[in-house]
Order: sequence, then C-alpha cells, then structure tokens
Amino acid sequence: MEIVVETAVSEVVVYPDRARITSRGRCQLDEGLHYLVIGDLPLVMEPESVRAAGAGSARVRLRSVDVQHRHYAQAPAANVLELENRIGQQTDAVQALKDRAAIKRASSEHLEGLRRATTEFAAGIARGRHTVEKQAELIRFFEEEDTRLRGELRVLAEELRVANDELVKLQAELEQLRAARPRQRYEARLEIEALSAGDFAVELNYVVNRASWRPLYDVRLREGEAGGAAVVAVAHLAEISQNTGQDWAGVRLSVSTARPALNQRAPELKPWFIDALVARPLMAKAQYAAESGPMMRSAKFESAADEMPMMAMAAAPIEAEAVVAEVQDSGAAVSFVVAGGVDIPGDGTPKKTTLGYYDLTPQLDFLAVPRHTDAVYRRAKLSNTTGAPLLAGPINLYVGEEYIGQNLLTYTPGGGEIELVLGVEERIKVKRELVRRDVDKRLLRDQRQVVLGYEIKLENLLAAPARLTVQDQYPVSRHDQIKVRLDRVSPEPVEQTELHILKWELTLAAGEKKTIQYEYQVEHPRALPVRGLVD
Repeated sequence: MEIVVETAVSEVVVYPDRARITSRGRCQLDEGLHYLVIGDLPLVMEPESVRAAGAGSARVRLRSVDVQHRHYAQAPAANVLELENRIGQQTDAVQALKDRAAIKRASSEHLEGLRRATTEFAAGIARGRHTVEKQAELIRFFEEEDTRLRGELRVLAEELRVANDELVKLQAELEQLRAARPRQRYEARLEIEALSAGDFAVELNYVVNRASWRPLYDVRLREGEAGGAAVVAVAHLAEISQNTGQDWAGVRLSVSTARPALNQRAPELKPWFIDALVARPLMAKAQYAAESGPMMRSAKFESAADEMPMMAMAAAPIEAEAVVAEVQDSGAAVSFVVAGGVDIPGDGTPKKTTLGYYDLTPQLDFLAVPRHTDAVYRRAKLSNTTGAPLLAGPINLYVGEEYIGQNLLTYTPGGGEIELVLGVEERIKVKRELVRRDVDKRLLRDQRQVVLGYEIKLENLLAAPARLTVQDQYPVSRHDQIKVRLDRVSPEPVEQTELHILKWELTLAAGEKKTIQYEYQVEHPRALPVRGLVD
C-alpha cells in the first residue's frame, strides 16, 4: 500500500557550504507492507545522503529507502499562484491607467480642434452674430480646459510609472521563485513492514547544497564615563542564506564550522615532474578560454525612541533582551544552536540571527605613522574571553554611536589576542618635518655625503594620559656603493629593524608635548645618481 506522508522541515544544521536537514511527518499504518512516499524534496539534495528513521505505537521494520526524480506539470510552490494572480491584477491596473490617459489625450485633441475653429467665431463677430465678450469667455474656457487636461495627464503618467515598476518587480519575483523551485524535485520512497497497526512518526535526514552561513560582527567601543574603564561590546551575528527552493519555517537552527566536504579523504602527494620548456603556439583568446574551461571561484541595533508626551511619573524604559545561541564545541568543530524557531526563505534571501553578545576589556593605545599621515589611530587589544572561537568575518566598527567603518577579523581561538583599529583620535597631534639637509661639497675620495634630519612633534590634547606608538623609517640601500648610516636619534627607539624601521613607545601626559629627532647620512659616489632619497 502506498501512503503519501506530508513532512515539514524541523531541524537544520548549516555548514559553510551546505546544510543537513531533518524533516518529520506522521501517518497511520495497518499491518502489512507499505510504501511511504515523501515528496517535494529539493533538487539540490545529495541523494546518497538520505537516511530514514522513525518511531511510534506501530511496530515497524524499515526495509529500504529509494530516491528518485519526480516531474510536475507546474512548479510545486504554493505562492506561485498568488504571485501570478497579483501580476494579473497589476496588469489590469496598468491597462486601466493607459485607457484613462488615452481618453484624456482624445479630449485634448478635441479641444485643439475647437481652438482652431475660433476664426469662424471671429467672422461671426464681424457679422454681428457674436460679441467680443462671448469670444473672450470662449478663450478663457479653452485655457482652463487645456490646463486641467495637461495636469491630469501628468498625474496619470506618474501613476502609470509607479504601476509599471510594481509590475516589473512582481514579474522578477515570479521568475526568481520559478528558478528556485523547478518543475522536477526529488521523492523518497520508504519500503516498510508494519508488524502491528498504529501511528508512525517518520524522520528523514538529508544534505543539501546551495546553503551557507558566514559570521558577522558589530564591535562598539564604549569609552569609560566618570573615570570608568572602557569596554568593547561585540555582537556576534550569523548571516544565513539558502537557495534550495524549500522554505525553512520555524526550524530549530544550528550553524556549524565543520566542513563535511573537506573531511572525506586526506590529500595524497603525487610525483612532481619538471621538464624542458617547449614554446606553445599562440592561441586566440576565445580558443584559450574554451580550452581552459570555466574557472571556479572557490548589528548595530538602533532603538528609535517614540515621541511620547511628558508624564510626571514615567516608568523607566525596559531594554530588549537579547536571545543568544548555545555554543557546542566538539573539538573538531564549533556549533551555535539558535534559540527558538527560525524562518529562512528558500530563495537565497539572507537572514541574520544573533549568536552572542560579549563585553571585552580592551587595552587601548594609539599608533602614529607620520611619514604617511598625520592621523593618529586608536588601537584596542582584546583577549577572546567569550568561551568560543571567533571565526573569520567582516566587522562593523563603532565608537559610541558613531559608525567609523569596516574591517576583517581573522580566526581567533578562545584565549587568543585580537587587535583592532578603532578610528582616528583627533585630539592627539603629530607633525613630521624635514629640519636639516646638508650636502658635503668638499672633494672626499670623489664621494658625496648628504645629511638629513627630521623632527616628529607630538601633542596630547586629551584630558588623560595617552600611550602612543610612533613608527618611522630611514632609507635602505640596495646598491653596494650607496651607504646609509643613522647618526643621531633622540629619544632612543625601543625597536630598530634591519629594514631601518624605527619604533618608539611613549606616554604623553594630558596636555604634554614631546619631540622625536633623528638624523641619517647617505654617502655615494658623485657620479652615481641616487633616486628615492627624499620622501
């Protein structure tokens, strides 16, 4: 006996490039052999991944699970008919507006015909059949009617433009829905033997492609008020999208860092051959492209306060509670189980959900690279104390309520360190100047010596001390006859690299000014021109 079982998606685990789906349904069984048919399975499903199970009051023996294609006369989508009806109604509305505009244009043409006949009225005045007053009244009538008709035509043109835009939008939605829900789908057939009558809850598990998720972050620096410590608030979000053609409504959702496709087989090394280069004849670009084949490319939450009348005894506002995900770390992968039911449309529209909110204590300092810019950057060093790894993903950066830009976060395990640049601090001033340029014009073994000196002036206009890292450099010779030597530097840098990068770490008190000075000497043969000496 064949029994069609209506199932609904109840659980979904989304991986970075696919998803594992659990669908459940229920049916009544009599004793004997039955075929349970579960249809409308997405075409992007991996047939070999289908597994079936179940339980109920009936004793059931599961014999086999088969997956096959099923073709439909119409796309199996409940909302396709609704969209088609809306498109029909909108098409009628567009045509009605066109008809009204045509009537107005006909009236305007008729009015123009009457206006051309005014010469006959003038002849009537000459014969005494009409008066000048009646002629003036007729002209005013023509002007008023012409103004009215032109205004109504402009209004109709605007209404027609809006109606056409809505029609185009509905047609695009229908095409997208038809593309996501093709006229063929998979169907699972479960052969079971019921040893006793009763109800049976069937569970179907399968893996689909065209589903993915990526982490997003909102990072907000809240500077301490009234002497309090600064805090970096991190909102961890997941952006989920799936284009399977199967809507996930009210599902228990998890997102996982596991990559099933990468765990199937360990890579094996094959022989690495080299050979003499043989020139190939040049091919046309189109021929080369054809032979090469296609290349594979591998919240901020703003609460707007409603305008309310002032009340003598106003209750304190209650902030919205954030629902966060439960973290499950298996060692090989990390999963985030989202609380409550989640709706994810099957047409590729992305959906964002919150995984967690964390308050991290930053170590704040400032960075200046005056050779490139006079801007001083605010830096925050954080330790990942969230209890879960922070995955690689884009970050929206805020300082207080001010949005300052985007950045990328690299994978940071629990306990790992994060360094973020949180905008520019205008209250710390830095200026770099060339204060000395001396050229030794004396003949000295036919050598030329150039001495250059720089000053970096710093000023802290903050009301509190500031820890500042300053980086600068002097040139590196790439020629054995060009010699570069650092002669004098004050204060001494805490670090000096082989590529002549200098690093100072300073603490400026509130309102304090400091100056960094250094000089270097370049010596080279007079006959040898040097480029890149002055920045």
